[in-house]
Amino acid sequence: MINIQNIPEFKKAIPLIDKIEQAGYEAYFVGGGVRDTLLHLPISDVDIASSAVPDEIQRIFPITFDVGIKHGTVMVLHEKMTYEITTFRTESKYEKFRRPESVHYVRRLDEDLKRRDFTINAIALNRDGMLEDPFDGQEDIEKKLIRAVGNPMERFREDALRMMRAARFISQLGFDVEEETKQAVKDYHPLLSKIAVERIRDEWAKLLVGRNRKGGIKFFVETRLFQVCPGLQNREESLIDLALFPVQFQSQLIAWTILLYFLDIREEKVESFLKDWKLSNKEIRDIKKAYLALHHRLKKSWDHHILFDTGIEIALEVEEMVNGFGMVADVNQLLSLHKTMPIYTTRDIETNGKDVMEILETRKGGPHLGVILEDVKTNILAGKLKNNQAEIKAYIMRRKSIYMDEIQIDEYVVKKEHTAAFLGSGELDVLASPALIAFMENSCKEMLKKLVLPEETSVGTFISLEHRAPSAVGAKIKIEIKTKELHRNKYSFSLVAKENDQLIAIGEHTRSVVNREKFMDKLL
Repeated sequence: MINIQNIPEFKKAIPLIDKIEQAGYEAYFVGGGVRDTLLHLPISDVDIASSAVPDEIQRIFPITFDVGIKHGTVMVLHEKMTYEITTFRTESKYEKFRRPESVHYVRRLDEDLKRRDFTINAIALNRDGMLEDPFDGQEDIEKKLIRAVGNPMERFREDALRMMRAARFISQLGFDVEEETKQAVKDYHPLLSKIAVERIRDEWAKLLVGRNRKGGIKFFVETRLFQVCPGLQNREESLIDLALFPVQFQSQLIAWTILLYFLDIREEKVESFLKDWKLSNKEIRDIKKAYLALHHRLKKSWDHHILFDTGIEIALEVEEMVNGFGMVADVNQLLSLHKTMPIYTTRDIETNGKDVMEILETRKGGPHLGVILEDVKTNILAGKLKNNQAEIKAYIMRRKSIYMDEIQIDEYVVKKEHTAAFLGSGELDVLASPALIAFMENSCKEMLKKLVLPEETSVGTFISLEHRAPSAVGAKIKIEIKTKELHRNKYSFSLVAKENDQLIAIGEHTRSVVNREKFMDKLL
């Protein structure tokens, strides 16, 4: 017997049972709430089963909602809380191994309990604290055993999701599965393919955050359930590694992130993998952030860039994960770094798209504005640019030719010392290719001077030249330059050399921006 008055969740709901009994019907607390009470665990929900049919329940209570009424369930509002009251029932043949084709109401509790999945969930509790336990669920709770009610093969043919529920209960409760029930899962695991992915996902996610994840995954692998789950086919070794991860997952975000890690899912495949599991767009965005941040954190410390992209809430969860990889989590360092962030969102930047259009004197909007603001954001986070409207404007103006894909022009006059005869690369007094290359390199170097910090310089990493026509001493050479930023520290240049509008050469050049002192140290 249970002292029901000491259990607030049940005590609040006793008036509902009283009303049903006063109307001449039976009513009991059933399901997970009863099981968790016997296990001395917190109760997550209170479900009531009754001999009254839905129409009768609706007449008893003034405020009801037709939630699940097709399957005999009515939601009742009582003291600002809702409770599901389900009529005692038996079920006909199941369609697609999940939902009964029809429901038949019965007036006897034992008929209702025998349709339930496991004995630990087939226990009823009346308003006086007396237990109805026709299938010895209490004994199985004491033995920490998950046993199907009646014939396990029939239970799993009725509802194939029950096999995943068994795995989930192993993880949540730390129980084992009775041998006949386990064998039935092995035999019938292919039926899980008939179940909607969303329902499998919910059970799998609960399994991952359970206190006995190792046992749940072990059962999941041994019974071959994993073979009918999205993206897990033939990945038993990865799943075993996941099971052995030494830290309990405190959230589903952590669970999915570590799963991706052990499956070694490539960055470009993460979204499709999670979509196959029917996760929401927000969940996918957050998990992708966590996954990328985890890979960074396992190699390096946090910096403003990765923290900006990740966000502090997700970053704190990533910091929890590193403990499982033999690293020491440093939440205080992370929080301190967060306090020093120059900006937290793009809205914090003291320049917007409209401002950029005014700076560049253009009315043309579009994606290129986002590219410019991304560049501004990156340099603010790197400490290379202050989040100040005037400084941002000056920065954008210096880089206008890159942003607007403009052609810049530099001019040279061919002198005697630029000729092939003088340089020894030929016999004629014409512009030598090495000298033209030097013109081009010098133009690109001068262009970058206004883009780099005082302690930085640029070095050439590649140049190619196709010299098509000769130029005599005294010729005026015009070099047209288009600049493209490959990433923060590397630029490429497309070069065209002309003499009086006649094409004489084309070339390509790349330069990298380096710290002067560090670069020279490497040479010494």
